[in-house]
Amino acid sequence: MIVTRAADGVTVGPAPRHPERTALAEAAGALLTWDVVDPAALPSATIHDVGRAAGWLWELYGADVAAAVPAATQAGADVAAAPADQRIVEAVRTLAHLAWAEAWWPASALAGVPALDQDLLRAERAVAAAAVEHLLDDDEAVERALAAAAMPHQHPELAAELAAVAEDYGVALPAAAGTPGRAGLALAAGGRGDGAGVLVARGSTQVSWAAVPPGVVDAAAEAGWTIRRTGDHTVVDVSVPAAPDPRARTATLRARFGPVEVPLEPVRDDRFTGTAPIPAAALLLPAAEWAAVVYAPAVADAPDQVHPEDAARRTAIVAAARARLSATHATRTERAAGQAAP
Repeated sequence: MIVTRAADGVTVGPAPRHPERTALAEAAGALLTWDVVDPAALPSATIHDVGRAAGWLWELYGADVAAAVPAATQAGADVAAAPADQRIVEAVRTLAHLAWAEAWWPASALAGVPALDQDLLRAERAVAAAAVEHLLDDDEAVERALAAAAMPHQHPELAAELAAVAEDYGVALPAAAGTPGRAGLALAAGGRGDGAGVLVARGSTQVSWAAVPPGVVDAAAEAGWTIRRTGDHTVVDVSVPAAPDPRARTATLRARFGPVEVPLEPVRDDRFTGTAPIPAAALLLPAAEWAAVVYAPAVADAPDQVHPEDAARRTAIVAAARARLSATHATRTERAAGQAAP
């Protein structure tokens, strides 16, 4: 691995460039990262406190890399990595990927990516945190993970591991709340009809992942919009599919179409929809501005449209998530989602 000294510390390997494809764990004195689209066996490290990181570097990278970090130069050196404990590597990777999944998992009925069981995810995270507690930056990481966890009785092996961790830390865990059945996860792919009036225009706009909370909008879906003329009024209708997990549909969403704000409400066919009057002058907007930009006011004030390069990167992330549902190196939470999917 390339060990290089930078202005703010030392890097081991190149870190991913985009947050939405970065699995991250906060280690003592460093950030450990994997690229979820192109995962490597070992993480990249951005080390800001070499002294603190010295206590665990040898476990993940071996003695040669650990020795090269304090002596790193701006020119960099290619040092062979030989992890001292592969179990620690796997536990840190699990912890990092669960953090990524909680923030960025692209649940999508349209793309065939089921929602993750959040109870299972939090239980697995607590077990993984306990396995690598000695190298984490947060001294109370395990206690915090246990506080958010519940006993996953439908997964006996993980339940036994979590029970052992909870006993070690003196924490009593509640039973898991359970996850929706398959019927509850079904997503209607059809949209609203055009409704009454004369159809003036219609189209669709991709939804920015950064503009909505995770797990609220179907990750592969677009916001569909129509402009209709009814009597003396012109209205815009906006509709966007919700994510597969109905428990996540509590967010307040809006859509911005030119100068118009359209409040979106969840409806029974698993979509967020809304209608608002639109001034006739909006029909004179340039074609590039005919877009329904969906966002959550709590997350983004002035969201931008998704750029073509962002769309291509999102497609790769969705494909990577779908592949992880059956991958041997995936987390148990991801594999369980794949086994439960219809």
